[in-house]
Amino acid sequence: MKNNIKDWGQGLCRLLLSALLLATIASCTKMDVYKDFTNGGEISYTGKLDSVKILSGRYRVLLKGLFIADPKVTKCVVYWNNMKDSVVIPVTRTAQVDTLSQFIEDIEEGVQSFVIYTYDADGNRSIAVNKTGRIYGDRYQGTLSNRGINAAVTSQAGITSIEWGTMDRLSGVFASEVIYKNTSNEDVTVRVPIESNNTVLSDFKTSSTIKYRTLFLPNDTASVDTFYTSFSDRYVPKFIKEDVTNTYLKNTGTNFSSVASVSRWGVLTDWTTSASVKNASGTNGGYEKRSNVGYISLEAGWGLPNVTDGMIYQTVTLPAGTYWYESNDLIQNTGGTRYVVVAEGNTLPLVANTTTNALAFSSISGLGNAAQHVLTFTLTEPKQVSIGYSATLTGTGSAGMYTKVGSVRLYKIQYQ
Repeated sequence: MKNNIKDWGQGLCRLLLSALLLATIASCTKMDVYKDFTNGGEISYTGKLDSVKILSGRYRVLLKGLFIADPKVTKCVVYWNNMKDSVVIPVTRTAQVDTLSQFIEDIEEGVQSFVIYTYDADGNRSIAVNKTGRIYGDRYQGTLSNRGINAAVTSQAGITSIEWGTMDRLSGVFASEVIYKNTSNEDVTVRVPIESNNTVLSDFKTSSTIKYRTLFLPNDTASVDTFYTSFSDRYVPKFIKEDVTNTYLKNTGTNFSSVASVSRWGVLTDWTTSASVKNASGTNGGYEKRSNVGYISLEAGWGLPNVTDGMIYQTVTLPAGTYWYESNDLIQNTGGTRYVVVAEGNTLPLVANTTTNALAFSSISGLGNAAQHVLTFTLTEPKQVSIGYSATLTGTGSAGMYTKVGSVRLYKIQYQ
C-alpha cells in the first residue's frame, strides 16, 4: 500500500514538471513572436474610426464616421470585395472631433462587407472596424415602375386634376414628379408626395400633355441616391358636362315625390323599388320625408326589417358615350354593403353579383355622410341600362343602417 502511494506521488510530480516545461516553452515562443511583431518594442495602435455608418447609393456608398481619440491619424483605408478592392482616404486631424464623410465609388451591386483601418505617419494601424452595406444598381432599377394615373382631366370650370393610383410602399417609392405647360407656355415641375392621391394644377395649359415619373429611395437603409423611372406622357383633355338629366331620368329631386305614404315613408314615383326595400308597413319604403323634403331611402333597423338585395333604380336607353351619374346630398352611416350601380338591361344584379355583372359600380359602404358621389361609365353603343342603388343592410330595434340621397343628376361628357 505504501509503495502504491509513493509511486502515485512520483507520477504526479512528473506530470506537473512536464506541464510546467510545456508552459515555459509556449511562453518563450509567444514572446519570440511578440518581439518579431514589435521589433522588440511595444505594440502601437492608432485610434479607430468611431460611429461608423455605411449609407447606400447607386454603385457607391457614403462612409461616415468620427475621429475622436487619436490626433496622429493621417489616413483611412477601406477594403471590400473580400479585401480585393480598397481606397485610401487622406485625413487631416484637428484638436477637435473630426468628421469623415467620403463617397466610395464603383462598387458592385449587392451586399458588401467593408473593413476599415486608420493609420498614423509611422504606418501603425488601428484595429479593424467591420461594417456591412448594400449597394443598388440596375437590378434594383429594373424592379421599379411608374405610379399609375387613374384619371387626368380638366373640368368644365377649368380645374385640372390628376387622380393617382396606389403603390406598394415597400418598393421605396416616396414621390412623383410632374412636368406640364402653364398658361404662359412655360414648363413647370411639381413634386407630389406618395401620400397625395390627388393633384390640382391651377395654371395648366388646357388640352396639353403632362410628363410624369416616380421617385424611389431604397427603404431598407438610408440612401444617398434617388432612383427614377423613365418619364411617361399623358394627354389631359378638357371635358364638358352636358346635363341630360331631364332627357333620360324622372323624379330626380331635390324633394323626390312618392306615390303612397305611411307616416314619413312612401314609394318613389318613376323608380323601381324591390320588395325588401318596402319594409315600412309592408308596402312602403324607398322614399322618406326628412324635414319635409323627400329623399331616396334604404334603411334597416329601428323597427324596420333588414334589407336583403334591396334595389332602387330607373331603366333608360342611352346613346353611346361617357356619362357622369351624380348622387347629391348623400346621407348615410356605416356598415352593410351598398353600391351605386349601372347594369345592362331592365334590372340591377344581386348585391353579391355586382362586381362581376354590372357595367359600372362604385361602393358607398363606409363613406359616411358625403355631399356628393360620382360614378362615371362609358357605353360603346346604344344600350338599355338600369341606374340606381343596391344594398344589403341589417339593423335592430335600437340601431340600424341607412343611405339617403337628396337628388341625382346625369351628364354626358365630351372631351376636347
